Amino acid sequence: MAAFLANVGVNAGHAARSPLFDDGTFALLPIPEAGSWRPPMLRLGDVAHLRRHAPASWHHRPVHLDPDLDSPQPTYGDNCRRAGRAFNLRRAAPKDLIVFLARLHPSTGKAGFHLVGCLEIAEVLPDVLTDPGAGWWDANAHIRRARATGRWDSFWVFRGNGPSRLFRHAVPFTRTEAAYVLGDGWRWPRHRSELQTIGSHTRAVRRVDGAGEAWLRSICLS
Repeated sequence: MAAFLANVGVNAGHAARSPLFDDGTFALLPIPEAGSWRPPMLRLGDVAHLRRHAPASWHHRPVHLDPDLDSPQPTYGDNCRRAGRAFNLRRAAPKDLIVFLARLHPSTGKAGFHLVGCLEIAEVLPDVLTDPGAGWWDANAHIRRARATGRWDSFWVFRGNGPSRLFRHAVPFTRTEAAYVLGDGWRWPRHRSELQTIGSHTRAVRRVDGAGEAWLRSICLS
C-alpha cells in the first residue's frame, strides 16, 4: 500500500483564502471553475458552510468542490492522463490513501500548509471519455463539469470508504513534517520562504512510501 499527497483548495493566486481558526478547525475553499455556471455545476453560494468565508463576488461563481469528503459517497478526481501534476495517481489502487494538503490562513500571523483530510481508495473510475451514467461518481466536480460542458477529457475519479473524511482539526505540515514524509534531500533557498518551498515541492501529487506513508496513515486512522 502507498499514500499520495495532493495539494488542494485555493492558493496564493486566488482572491479567497481558506481560514484556519484559533481552535485548529478550518474551512477549505474550493478553486473556481473557468467559464460561467451551468447545471449541474456547483456555485459557491450552493455550499452554505463555505460561502460566508469567501468574497461576495464569488457566491455566483462555479466552483470545483474536489475533494468532496462530506458527501455520502466521498470522491476525488484529477486529470491523471493529461496533467503532469497528477501522473502519480495513475498508480493508485484500492486500499491506497490520498492525503490532502492545503494552504490555510490564520486570523493573525502567516499562512501555512496543513493536512486537511484523506480518502482511502475503494474504487477507481479511470480515463472517463463519455458519461458513465448514474453511479457513486455523480457528485464529483469533474463529472459535474463534464455534464455541464460536454468535455469528457479522460479524467479519473476515486471513491473513498472507511476513514475518508475532512479532519476536524488541521495538522501542521512544516519543514519538519515535509522532511519526514518526503525526505530531507530538498534545497531550502534562503530567498524563498518555507511556505513557498513546500508549495513548489507539492505542486505535483507525491507518492509516499515507508515511514512517511505509515505516519500519514496513522493520522487518517486516528
